[in-house]
Amino acid sequence: MNQYEIKVYAQLNNIQKEEAIGVFLEGFGHMMTFSKDNEELKCLFTMAFHPFYIYAYLENGKVLGILGIASNCIRPIKIDINQSVKVYGKFKGSIIGKQMNLVFQRQVVKKNTDIYIDVLATTKNARGRGVATRLLEYAFSLPKYEECYIEVLSKNLNAKKLYEKSGFIAYQKKPLSYTSLMGFGYPIRMKRDLI
Repeated sequence: MNQYEIKVYAQLNNIQKEEAIGVFLEGFGHMMTFSKDNEELKCLFTMAFHPFYIYAYLENGKVLGILGIASNCIRPIKIDINQSVKVYGKFKGSIIGKQMNLVFQRQVVKKNTDIYIDVLATTKNARGRGVATRLLEYAFSLPKYEECYIEVLSKNLNAKKLYEKSGFIAYQKKPLSYTSLMGFGYPIRMKRDLI
């Protein structure tokens, strides 16, 4: 097994931060329906990751996976409106930034003892190697939390299987959703006890 480490985003060097953004876009870029330009998206997310709520999985100094954790008062991704305007122009950038923050900044758990896995992604060449499992285990080991929540899209069968194997149980489905209309599948909320 390769040696690995998990670091908070603030501890990464600039190259590793770019790699982390690349991992995020590899996993979620297809859902950014407002732009298919990867360079624009990289610029948009340059200032979006919370320095202490995004974690990176590294092997030999290279980022192979990322984990974003939300609490009842902090989410790990917040679009900087000025950066969005810089990338897309005043009108379109303002709309994109505000709309994305409606999604990325809404409260997802209620109690101080709950956490929500907001982002979990690995590079394609790291899939099937236990990277996502190790990131989940890292989240489960964080002190003071009692329940962990996650949402998976119904068409993402591999992720759903991973979460079930990691102890998550589905408790809510939202068949009528924007993601379903876009062809990505409907959201399934899952939870896991941590105590």
